[in-house]
Amino acid sequence: MVEKKCYWCENDATSMEHVPPKCLFPEDKDVKNIFNKTFREHLITVPSCDEHNMQKSNLDEYLMVTLSGKVGNNGLAYVQTLTKIERSRKRNIKLLDIEKSDVIKVNNKELPVLWINVENQKLNHSFESIARGLYYHENNKSFKGKITVVSEIFYHPDDPNGTEFNIRGSKLIESERKHWNTEVKGVNKEVFSYQFSPIDGFKTQTLALNFFEGIDVYIILNELTDEEIEDAKSKLSFFSKVLFGDLQLKYER
Repeated sequence: MVEKKCYWCENDATSMEHVPPKCLFPEDKDVKNIFNKTFREHLITVPSCDEHNMQKSNLDEYLMVTLSGKVGNNGLAYVQTLTKIERSRKRNIKLLDIEKSDVIKVNNKELPVLWINVENQKLNHSFESIARGLYYHENNKSFKGKITVVSEIFYHPDDPNGTEFNIRGSKLIESERKHWNTEVKGVNKEVFSYQFSPIDGFKTQTLALNFFEGIDVYIILNELTDEEIEDAKSKLSFFSKVLFGDLQLKYER
């Protein structure tokens, strides 16, 4: 029997990791009587070592509470926020750095909202883990290249360039995505779906992640060597140079 290798580092695996974390998918006791559906079937798992099991590092819970409560998500996320997220926050009052709370009106309904100070490094690590897991799931091998995470949810109050990069980058990728012609995958798309772009001539591929039909995160996977990157930079646009590393985002430092 061939032993499984970790999806991230290829060390011997000691467990199976859910991609994305299982906690993102609502439990039946919270949502089945409302949506008449089970959201924890056919979840993706990949082999993992102890170091790269996100559940053991508590990053998965932080990802869950940060994503579920974002304004603009679907009704499933709202129910998740009022049930499982509320239980997590009561169990760990330091889980979120809450700046203030308020109530907003949407379609004549009052909805509680929180303003939180997001820890970009934690989210960045979680999204990288998901990207590496999905790459392994699709290709049966670990990803060895450079990863850049782009999303409008990354806000840098003391780094306007970082914020602008994410906004501009997201809009450019959204425009390109219309021409990918690849399958959008995910059995429970109300919670999570993903789509890989074709691989371009520079050994670069983009992975689009969508959470609760309201949050888009893009992962640029670049497999060029350092020498190939330097050669490619002279042929690419300013934005592409940023993706290849001429400018670094705050959360990558």
